Amino acid sequence: STHTPLVDTSEEEVDEPCFDPCTCDVKEGVLHVHCDGRSFTNVSQVSHSWVRPFKLNLQRNSLRRLYSNGFLHLGNAVSINLGNNALQDIRVGAFHGLAKLRRLYLHENKLEVFRNDTFAGLEALEYLQADYNVIKRIDSGALRFLYKLRVLILNDNLIPVLPAHLFRSVSLTHLDLRGNRLKSLAYAGTLEYVGRSLMELQLEENPWNCGCEVVQLQQWLGQIPYTAVVGDVTCEYPFHLHGKDLREIPRKELCADLPGKELQAEAGAPSAGSQPQHVPQNTKPRVRPTKPSSMVHGSHQNTHISSTSSSSSSAERRDRERHPRPTKRPRPSRISPTPRSSNQNPPVAGYQTRPPIPIICPIGCTCNLHITDLGLTVNCKESGFLNVSQLMPRPLNGRKLYLSGNLIQRIYRADFWNFSSLDLLHLGNNRISYLQEGAFSSLTSLRSLYLNGNNLERLSPHMFLGLQNLRYLYFEYNEIREVDPGTFDSMPSLQLLFLNAKPVRSLPLGVFSEVNLARLNLRNNHFLQIPVAGVLEHLTGLVQVDLQQNPWECNCDAAPLKRWLEGLSAVVVMGEVVCHSPEKTKGTDLRGVSMELLCPELEPQEDQEQEEKAATSTATERAVSVGYPGSGLGSVIPPGKDSIPLSVLVLSLLVLFVSAFFAAAALIAYALRRRDKLPFRRQGEVDLAGIQMECGIFTEQRPPGDAPSAAAGAQPREAALKGPGLAAVPHMCSNPIYKEEQEAAPTQQTEAG
Repeated sequence: STHTPLVDTSEEEVDEPCFDPCTCDVKEGVLHVHCDGRSFTNVSQVSHSWVRPFKLNLQRNSLRRLYSNGFLHLGNAVSINLGNNALQDIRVGAFHGLAKLRRLYLHENKLEVFRNDTFAGLEALEYLQADYNVIKRIDSGALRFLYKLRVLILNDNLIPVLPAHLFRSVSLTHLDLRGNRLKSLAYAGTLEYVGRSLMELQLEENPWNCGCEVVQLQQWLGQIPYTAVVGDVTCEYPFHLHGKDLREIPRKELCADLPGKELQAEAGAPSAGSQPQHVPQNTKPRVRPTKPSSMVHGSHQNTHISSTSSSSSSAERRDRERHPRPTKRPRPSRISPTPRSSNQNPPVAGYQTRPPIPIICPIGCTCNLHITDLGLTVNCKESGFLNVSQLMPRPLNGRKLYLSGNLIQRIYRADFWNFSSLDLLHLGNNRISYLQEGAFSSLTSLRSLYLNGNNLERLSPHMFLGLQNLRYLYFEYNEIREVDPGTFDSMPSLQLLFLNAKPVRSLPLGVFSEVNLARLNLRNNHFLQIPVAGVLEHLTGLVQVDLQQNPWECNCDAAPLKRWLEGLSAVVVMGEVVCHSPEKTKGTDLRGVSMELLCPELEPQEDQEQEEKAATSTATERAVSVGYPGSGLGSVIPPGKDSIPLSVLVLSLLVLFVSAFFAAAALIAYALRRRDKLPFRRQGEVDLAGIQMECGIFTEQRPPGDAPSAAAGAQPREAALKGPGLAAVPHMCSNPIYKEEQEAAPTQQTEAG
């Protein structure tokens, strides 16, 4: 047979042919077969087989399905790329014969499910990439054959839940679950198998439900090295925790009903398939020697952080490795995985997602680099810092800075001189009582600011200068008693504001006039009343508002608030706005209190009329304000005060428009009726109407007894006075055409008589 020449970039001679229409080359002694974009519809169309190890690229073809035994003739493949094929189904046994395959790419397809036998035959697989599919279900045994799997990429799918024991047979170093629909992860059956060799975990962009069911995940995240988690684990629900990082939330806020001991027991309880001697997480385990594999992974980790952070991370990893694992028992039904020794571990560097570059990290902190934007997450939590200026050396391109749980009391303008690229700043649970004017003015890119759990007593506009891009602001658990007018004016992009759990008693007029809040939390304050006019009326874009646990005083002054709440959708208002006083309304939701009981001073008849007007105008105003009340609902019309409700004004304009329409119709009808009464309506005579009218004038001027001769005798005199043009008019009128009409008129009058 004729051998196709190859482009050999190595020193080794290769004499294997390529396959038409594909192209081939050799890199580092491995044959690369490029069959991308060749319109293949079946793997069997690649009919050639190669003796030496090779990588097969089948991207951008039309492989809708993978059939059983389709790769049998490609047994020496070490890597197969099936991305961008609109692949919808993988039949059982599709990968039989690929015992040497180490990498499989299934990204950007239309796969919906991974079944128990989907990956049968891939015992040597180390890398599996299946991002940007529409995966909705993964069976618990989908990975049971992948004993050597180290990297699993499943981001940007539709996965709602991970089944129990999915990771029991694998020992992952990298796991990417971003952009799915995960709400929680249980320790038993899932997390207990994940952290054995984990180096990188990504959980961003999932709708995490931060309740009791997520406590196990929080505990587990606190036990693995902080640098292993890339990005935030941001809560979506419930409302009062929306936008917060799960790792920063106190345990009692996640699940106040569950005692601490029970939480720890739940997190450390062994699963059904675990060994009974598993030690719970809250007990002190036996000291065990560090495994060689952990030392290897630690060395990889140390290439990405500073010397200080490296030692901290290594210490955490060694502590983590001392915990006995429930999955260390051998499985007799399968071949044991690759021995966990330094010389036999799979090469992590080939799919390491963090670049091996040095990182400048402050002393006492740990740092993590994000490969997507090269931004740095700096974790300085609970490090005993007294002020921000102690952060030395200053990191480059910091994106997230966590300083919670320190002893910081004052924030100065110069504290963040080298943090202009910050996206998140967490200063929660410190002792901050003073913010210098323009303290955050250099943080023009900041979007999330946490100041919860501090000693701030007053909020004023000069504190937040420069935060034009800020979206999320958290102030809960402070000592704030006063909010100055214009405090939030310098933050036009603000969408979420938490002012809960503090002794705030009032809000100034116009405090929300320059922001368009979507979520507002005023829970657990000391509000007796909140004015609608000048305060709540500016909140026209609310998605959620929480006014619970305030001592609301339900009297006549609360009538505008009642009407404002009634104008909001039921899903917008969180919980109930319970009256605290007077005694007759105590314990009742303000929206359920009748206006007569709320304010007896109002006449019952007037109250009824106002309720009818409000009901009539609600439909009209919703069309304008998308379901949110306008200023027309913000006040109650006192007796004797002249004011025109919006509903009356709209009704008046409608009546005026209808009246004008009918008046115009009447005028048109009258004009048409007059036109029908005019003579000379026959077609062909319309153009002669003017001449006939002239003839009628001359006929009326002639006396009844005069002879035609008299008229003829007067003709010269008339012609002399009026000129030759008019002199011919009587002559024209004597024409039979016109005389016929003139004679017909007396006849019609006689018949009418």
